[in-house]
Amino acid sequence: MPSVHLTHRPDGVSVLTFDQPDSRANILTRTVWDELHAAVKSLAHRPGVRGLVVCSGKPDIFIAGADLKFFAGVESPNDAKVRELIEFGLGTLDRLENLPFPTVAVINGSAVGGGLEVALACDFRLCGPNPRAELGLPETKIGLIPGWGGTQRLIRLCDPTTAARMLVTGESLSAEAAIAAKLVDAPIVTGDLIEFAAAWVVEQNPEPHRRAKREALPLLDRELLKEAILALGPPESEAVREVASVMIRGGEQPLVDALPIETAAFLRVAGSDESNRRIAEFFAARKR
Repeated sequence: MPSVHLTHRPDGVSVLTFDQPDSRANILTRTVWDELHAAVKSLAHRPGVRGLVVCSGKPDIFIAGADLKFFAGVESPNDAKVRELIEFGLGTLDRLENLPFPTVAVINGSAVGGGLEVALACDFRLCGPNPRAELGLPETKIGLIPGWGGTQRLIRLCDPTTAARMLVTGESLSAEAAIAAKLVDAPIVTGDLIEFAAAWVVEQNPEPHRRAKREALPLLDRELLKEAILALGPPESEAVREVASVMIRGGEQPLVDALPIETAAFLRVAGSDESNRRIAEFFAARKR
């Protein structure tokens, strides 16, 4: 059974649902990336689509993130298999980001790591009323950094202080905090989440949001970002040093040039001694 389901409503809104079979969570395995790529590619050529809603079939999880079992098997930095997976995911999200109609992610649970990176590639984000909703990029906690554009899209969408804190500490935000930080566009308080999102997305103009993500950060935001990073104190790990550098250097460039900076840094930390140790500790803690 597939993990990515694409349906088309009579009102012209398509709905892309992540629902990994025989799993409590949606995980971005290579197979799931392949399915997402195929779905997005088909949407780009489908006539009459007015908008896209991206959602989850799981009750408390949007997407839980990357397949850590894959990264646990990486023996050293700059692994060719890691590069291929990262670049494939980036290409897929670029297609999603450039669809010829507005897109919205409906988050009614946990959207962390790669899951939030998928949501960041959408034009808009809505949060449902689930108290378990959280948005985060916790990669530094396992010796990695976001690798599917998270370091660059987050700093362009979110206020600089919040973006720096999320990326350096791995701290997640509640739905309420994400709305305050402008990471989420609006809450869905009552009613059917998909019905609300479908009616909402077709009324939106995605171009200002896409333009803001494509361009380099404004000078003031770059300075605020640097101040926020410094205020968090000296980096305690290689991953934190890398993510801080990537935020600053990438923010000075348009997105197309910033993403390769992120990729190069990700390849340096994936398979490092720190990352392998922390991922092993993560799996050991889950067994206890």
